[in-house]
Amino acid sequence: MVRHILLILFITTSYLASSSTTQVELDQVYSLTKNNLDSAYTLSYELLKKYDSQDEYYGLVKLNYLLGYYQSREGNIGKSVLHYLEAIRYVDEADYDNVQKDAIDIRQNLANLYRKFKANDLAIKYYKEGIEIADWLDDRKKINSLKFNLALTYKQADYNEEAIALFKELLDVSSTKRRYRVINELGLIFKNTGDFENAKAYFLQLQNVEDKYLIYSAKALHNLGRMEYDSNNPEKAIDLISRSISIKEKISDVDERSLFISYKTLGEYLFSMGDLSATEIAYNSAEKLIDAVKDESLSFELYRSISQLKYETDNPEKARDYSNLYSKAVDDFLESQQDLQAIDRQYNMDLITKRYFDEVAKQERISNILFYSKMISGSLLFLLLLTVGYNWYQKVQLRKSIIQDLINLKVVD
Repeated sequence: MVRHILLILFITTSYLASSSTTQVELDQVYSLTKNNLDSAYTLSYELLKKYDSQDEYYGLVKLNYLLGYYQSREGNIGKSVLHYLEAIRYVDEADYDNVQKDAIDIRQNLANLYRKFKANDLAIKYYKEGIEIADWLDDRKKINSLKFNLALTYKQADYNEEAIALFKELLDVSSTKRRYRVINELGLIFKNTGDFENAKAYFLQLQNVEDKYLIYSAKALHNLGRMEYDSNNPEKAIDLISRSISIKEKISDVDERSLFISYKTLGEYLFSMGDLSATEIAYNSAEKLIDAVKDESLSFELYRSISQLKYETDNPEKARDYSNLYSKAVDDFLESQQDLQAIDRQYNMDLITKRYFDEVAKQERISNILFYSKMISGSLLFLLLLTVGYNWYQKVQLRKSIIQDLINLKVVD
C-alpha cells in the first residue's frame, strides 16, 4: 500500500511544471494499471514514442519510472532496470519543479532492485548518487533513508566497518521505528562476525519496546536463538525462535519475510535434532509464504532443505521434485544477477556511443555554420583556419571525454 501511495505521489508531482495534456495522459496510464496492466503498457509505450519525438522530458521521466516499477512487480527485472536507467537519463537532463527529488527517488528504487539481487556494487553506486543529490537539497529525511539502505547493502556485501559506522551515525537521527531496525541490524553484524557479547547487548535493547513495535522484539528473539544454536544450545535456540514465531503470528500486519525466515530456521534446527515431523510442519508453514515473500534467494534455500527432509522420510520422488525446484531457483537467481550487471554496463556503453555520434553531428553543424559564415564575410583564409582549428580542438576534447568514460566503466585501463 505504501509503495502504491509513493508511486501516485511520484506520478502526480510537478503538475504545474508539465503540460496539462501530458499530465492527463499520465493519469490515464496510472488508472489503467489498477485493472488493465496490458492496456497500461500499450498506452505507455505509445506515449514514450510521442514524448521522445517532442523532447517531453517530464513525461519520459514519469513513464519510465512507472514502467520500471510495474515491470519489477511482474518479475521482468531486465526491463525494469532498463526503464529506471532511462528515467535517470532523462531526469538528469530535465528542468521542472522538484526534478531533483525525482532524481533521488528513481535512483533509490533502482538501487533497491540491485540490492535485492545482491548486485551490491551497483546498489552502492546509485545510493551514493541519491545521497549526493539529497545532500545538495539538504533533505535530511531522504538522506537518512538512503544511508540506511546503503548501510544494509554494506552489511550484505560484508563491508562490516562501513556498515557499522553508518548505522551508528543513524542511531541518533532516526525515527523510533528506524532506530529499532538499526539496533537489530547492528546486533546482526556483531553476531555474524562472532562478537556475541556486543550482539546480545543490542538485541536485549529490543526486549521492552512499545506494543506497536513488537516485531523488533520478535526479531531480536529470533537472532538470540540463532546465537544459542551457534553456541551449541539447540534446545534453547528452538525455544527462543518458537517464542519469536508466536509474537509474529499475533501481529496483524506481520512482516511475512521475517515470519518466513523464522519458520525456515526453526525447521532447520528441528531437522538437526532429528524431529522430522515437527520439521515438516515448520517447512510447510514457510512454503505457504513463498509467494508473499517474493525473495528468490530465500526460496531456493527452503527448496533445498525440503528436499533433504524428503530423502530422510523415504520420499525420493518428492525429494527430486524439490531438488529440481532448488536448481531452477538458483539458476534463475544467478541469471538475473548476471543480467543486471550486463544491462547496466551495456546501457552506459550505449549512452557513450550515442553521445559520441551526437557530438560528431553537432560539430558538423557548427562546421557548416562557420563555413557559410566565412563565405559571407569574405575572410576566407582566416575563417578556414579558424574552422579547422576549432574542429581539431573539439575532436581532441571529445576523444579525451570518451576515453575517460570508458576508464570509469573499466572498459580500458
